[in-house]
Amino acid sequence: MIRSMTGYGRMDEVKGSTRLTVEIRAVNHRFSEILVRLPKAWSMLEDPVRKLVSQFVRRGRLEVTISMETIQVTSAASINWAVAEQFVSLTREIDQRFSLETVLTARDVLLFPGVLHTKEIEEANGDEIVEWLLSQVEEAAQDLLTMKMAEGKQLYADLMRRLSQVSAWIGEIQQLAPLSVEEYHSRLHQRLSDWASQAPFELDMGRVAQEVAFFADKSDISEEITRLKSHCHQFVEQLEKEEAVGRKLDFLLQEMNREANTIASKANHLRIQHLAVEIKSELEKMKEQVQNVE
Repeated sequence: MIRSMTGYGRMDEVKGSTRLTVEIRAVNHRFSEILVRLPKAWSMLEDPVRKLVSQFVRRGRLEVTISMETIQVTSAASINWAVAEQFVSLTREIDQRFSLETVLTARDVLLFPGVLHTKEIEEANGDEIVEWLLSQVEEAAQDLLTMKMAEGKQLYADLMRRLSQVSAWIGEIQQLAPLSVEEYHSRLHQRLSDWASQAPFELDMGRVAQEVAFFADKSDISEEITRLKSHCHQFVEQLEKEEAVGRKLDFLLQEMNREANTIASKANHLRIQHLAVEIKSELEKMKEQVQNVE
């Protein structure tokens, strides 16, 4: 199934005092190009990141931006509720025994020994950060791929719908092609008959037959129709492949447009010429869509 060249993927995660953000933007491009932007301290990972991302794309220009931000959270705090309850209970007993009125605040309770526990968050070492970074890049690339495949389904549906219309017009042209020769023969015979009725000599029907045969040969579009139908079949085959087919689809559309041009110029038939123009117009719309296919 075809995939779109455009898309966006992002992953954002915090570990310890570090926030890691990975963004991947994909746009149209004739070939495959992956640009990687990393913090200077981790620039040595540019090639591994590029190789990892390349597994998820076939064609297009990608910008991979990776940023690391140090945040203020360096420790984790927890409350020992059992100890806190003991201290509060003891305080109330003392108040009753000595007729005191002690007002406790949350701050007072937190200052009792053993109530508040803090634990320093261990900073990850270099190898752990590399593993973390590459895993985040892979997840962002997968996020990008999901979007590209979703857009690819829409492109596939649109291209198939337009191709179906083109095929219908080709079928109509194929039916009209023999009629164009018959109509030409009828018009030519009528004009010559009208002219011969006023001329002092007899009409040479053999010469008329030669003229009709010459026209039939000159205006024969059977080969163009056959090639158009073949290109349509190849177009569908390419749409179903699990590989980069955007450039092949573009080439096929160019060839189809060439055949439509030839049909329009050879066929001396108004309806056929009109259908050829309609085909060219639809092929142009398909070409715009194919520019977004990997």
